[in-house]
Amino acid sequence: MKLTTKILSLLLLAFGLSLNAHAFPDEDVSIVIPYSPGGGFDRAVRAFAPQFGEHLGGEVNVLPRNVPGAGGRRGTTMVYRADPDGYTIGIINLPGFALPRILGEPAEYDLREMTWIGRIEAQAYVLLVSGSSDITSVEDLRQLDEITFTSTGYGSTVLAATQIVASALGLQKKNPIYLAGYSGTSDSLVALVRGDGNAAMAPISSAAKYVESGDLRALAVTGDSSPLEGVPTFAEAGYPELTPLDLQRALAGPPDMDPEVVKVLREAFDKTVKDPKFLDAAQKARMDVVPLDGDATAKSLKESFEFYEKFKADLRNPNAL
Repeated sequence: MKLTTKILSLLLLAFGLSLNAHAFPDEDVSIVIPYSPGGGFDRAVRAFAPQFGEHLGGEVNVLPRNVPGAGGRRGTTMVYRADPDGYTIGIINLPGFALPRILGEPAEYDLREMTWIGRIEAQAYVLLVSGSSDITSVEDLRQLDEITFTSTGYGSTVLAATQIVASALGLQKKNPIYLAGYSGTSDSLVALVRGDGNAAMAPISSAAKYVESGDLRALAVTGDSSPLEGVPTFAEAGYPELTPLDLQRALAGPPDMDPEVVKVLREAFDKTVKDPKFLDAAQKARMDVVPLDGDATAKSLKESFEFYEKFKADLRNPNAL
């Protein structure tokens, strides 16, 4: 059916016409998830997709499609290179997928050129130690002579967040070790519980069950307010420069999409993030639904670039030979 739509588009263009919003969508829409099943991005899409499909109307299904590889870059590149017809969009890690451009590394996509549909989630980060540790505050951590962070690999948002926090807390001068051989954030947190290191950073949703069980202790969180009882924000702990540090999950399509198609997608997005069925699913998935429309998401991306540029010197590969 997709080929038929393209042929129809060419015929209409030949007569000086174009498909309008009412012709979209007339087939299933795919949301590319640039990670393996089971993680936070996967859970977010699977909670979001059913109601998004309903609000797109008709007999359309919205199909999650996992395309892992290269730390999320493979799936993001697929979205960037997709036909700009609205049938392939993706969930994007902000600001994680902006890091290659910030660091001057090659990337086959440019987030600033993508078409933003809207932000679903924004999550604060939390600084963690083992629940059995004697460390009970940020200042206790700063007094350690040797610090080992468990983290995900170079190029990941979690490692970047860890390096930024280490810099702001003055820990870089102690030459911290970054153990980055873990396949995902959950594995790195299990490693912290196990004793592989003495600190870690993670999105709150990833860390919540370990904090609730007492296996991990939260020392401080980013953002303007703390969702964890008794845990200060970094600003309250004396490090306000860390307030903007967060993880965002947003939907985007390739560059140069038809404005009428974008309008349909954005309208369905706006309805979905208010839909009680989605909000119930989001709560069960431990999501932090903090929606932004497409234009506001593009603005947030710009602010993320500016924030990470300030810490650019601290974001080198800590394990490079």
